[in-house]
Amino acid sequence: MSDSHPIPIRPRETVILARDFEHLVTWYQTALDFRVIKRFDELPYANLETAGGVAIGIGSAPPELAHADATVVPQIETDDVAALLQRVVAAGGAAQGPERDAAAGFSFGSFRDPEGNSWWVVDTGCP
Repeated sequence: MSDSHPIPIRPRETVILARDFEHLVTWYQTALDFRVIKRFDELPYANLETAGGVAIGIGSAPPELAHADATVVPQIETDDVAALLQRVVAAGGAAQGPERDAAAGFSFGSFRDPEGNSWWVVDTGCP
């Protein structure tokens, strides 16, 4: 347990990185009845949800992950991305960011735990 103040974190959709973005979005719609809630074609990225409330995000895999068997990334939201990433590093993890998407109005970053598991972190302004 940390001796500093708590940094609240909240769940967000789990992100699935796709080699073929359009195909994977269609597959989740067909196979599991997900519906697209939002699309960001410039990224590309889509938020999908089931009638029962299961939420996922599908994004195009970056080139360095294009040959990975599968990549699933948990995502969380916090009020202070920088403070959370600082705490991760102080506890022995590795972090990238925070960065700011000025056009969309939110901050984001990522971290890896000591065993190499990746997480994405966004602030409350993330759509």
